[in-house]
Amino acid sequence: MNIIGYILLFSTILDAGTPLEYSISMTSGYDNNVMRFSKNEFDRAALDPLLMGGSKTFDSFITKWNISTKKSILTLNEKTIVASFAYTLSDYVHTPEKNYWSGGFDVAYKWGAYKNVKYSVRHLDNFYLRHYIDRDISRVQLSPCLFTDRNQSVQLTHKTSKRSWINIGGGYLQRYYAKPFTEFDLDIKYIKGKFNYKIRKFGTLGLQINRGRALSDSHHLPDRPSSFNRSYQTTEWYIPIKINKGIPFLTEIGFSTRIENRQYDTEDPDDPLHAGRSHLDSKYDVWIKKVLSESMSVAISSRYRMRSTNSDYDWVDDLKSFKQLQYWLKIEWDLVYDRY
Repeated sequence: MNIIGYILLFSTILDAGTPLEYSISMTSGYDNNVMRFSKNEFDRAALDPLLMGGSKTFDSFITKWNISTKKSILTLNEKTIVASFAYTLSDYVHTPEKNYWSGGFDVAYKWGAYKNVKYSVRHLDNFYLRHYIDRDISRVQLSPCLFTDRNQSVQLTHKTSKRSWINIGGGYLQRYYAKPFTEFDLDIKYIKGKFNYKIRKFGTLGLQINRGRALSDSHHLPDRPSSFNRSYQTTEWYIPIKINKGIPFLTEIGFSTRIENRQYDTEDPDDPLHAGRSHLDSKYDVWIKKVLSESMSVAISSRYRMRSTNSDYDWVDDLKSFKQLQYWLKIEWDLVYDRY
């Protein structure tokens, strides 16, 4: 479903006699490693510009525009069905190949505070990774590698005590690559659980665990240089901390840690890039937020990402490990449209 389809779907519920809540935001940021190059690749790209695709720099400034809406479409006996929609357009100033859009919608059934079940669909359209060698036709020729995500999930939220609640869910992510890299296609099934706790005069703490299984079918296709098993298992830990009580001037201060441990299945000696390979992908976020008025807020955030790869081959360790630093400034307007 494209963006027009999402808009048409959401427009069918606008006649319900409830206000339409919507948000518009502009995010401006900087990424010092948009291609996720390893240290050795930085050195190689300086000598071979073809590795950069059409980009002239390793870094880029980025602007993101987002619009999201939420509307109650049915309320009966304090039970509510809520529909929401979001669309984001991302513009990479110095790396236009990276430009993309993403969007999605949710339908949630709520029967109390922190008591709901939600179905979600997310779409990421033609996200450009970088240029890779198409080994089915050449050992040197580079082609752009792009993928599209379609992610469907269900999540249950339930209150467990006066100050705590849980989120439990699962989903199915289809990550399909554009030609000539369709052998990279993955079907990913996952489950997740999160525990949240409110601390009086402090804020909230969270602990989330995700487990996923990605399946690749390319090794079942007719034999060719790229027919390898890219299946893997993943475990991810996520710990967010939000402080929103007793802070002078600011509304919120936050920190989070997200660590993914990925293990590839294959032990094929003809596939040194994946055989026996694992990696630890760590993301550390920090942010501050200030509510300026009833409808306007501003947030500043930063992310440091580090992937450390472990393989039987040193060159794979070097190739698949990287570091990345991002900074973001977000301005958001929360508005309500009520014609009734």
